This record gives sequence, structure tokens and C-alpha cells, in this order.
Amino acid sequence: MSPSEDLCVVANAHSVMEAAPIVAALERAGIKAMTGNTNSATLLPEVMGEVEILVTNHDAPRAVTLLQLIEEHGPEIDWSQVDVGQPEE
Repeated sequence: MSPSEDLCVVANAHSVMEAAPIVAALERAGIKAMTGNTNSATLLPEVMGEVEILVTNHDAPRAVTLLQLIEEHGPEIDWSQVDVGQPEE
């Protein structure tokens, strides 16, 4: 992701460790993702919901759809059968 791209928050996590698999799932689907606001979560681990998962505005609809699938179906999803669309370059 370049600094000039507009980013939006598609999810929040309670810690960097909780955010990492979410970012990884988005990346596996071809959606560039990153965490934001990690300093406060690292310095104040008792503060909940401080790590943001960020994607470009362009990828946000696909990311939200994917995150909804994960939330609804969790570990039972057969990722080889999921089509979240083609990543755009």
C-alpha cells in the first residue's frame, strides 16, 4: 500500500495478535491490509479494541464481505471453495 492511497477501517481487534490472522486472511484473498493504531494497543494492552485493520477504500467492500463470511462461518469455511472476486492491481 502506498501512503497516497485512501485507507479505511474494516475491523477492529483487541490486540496485535488478534489482528494478525485477520490481516493474513485478507492478504490470502488478494486484499492488501495492514494494522493501524498499534502503538496504543502495545503500550496499553488492557485497552480493548484499539488495533484497526485497514484496507484501501477500493478494496473495502470485498474485505467487509470476506470478514462477514469469516464471522458467520469461522473455521468451517473451505477456503478452496470461496470466491471473493478477483484482486485488482
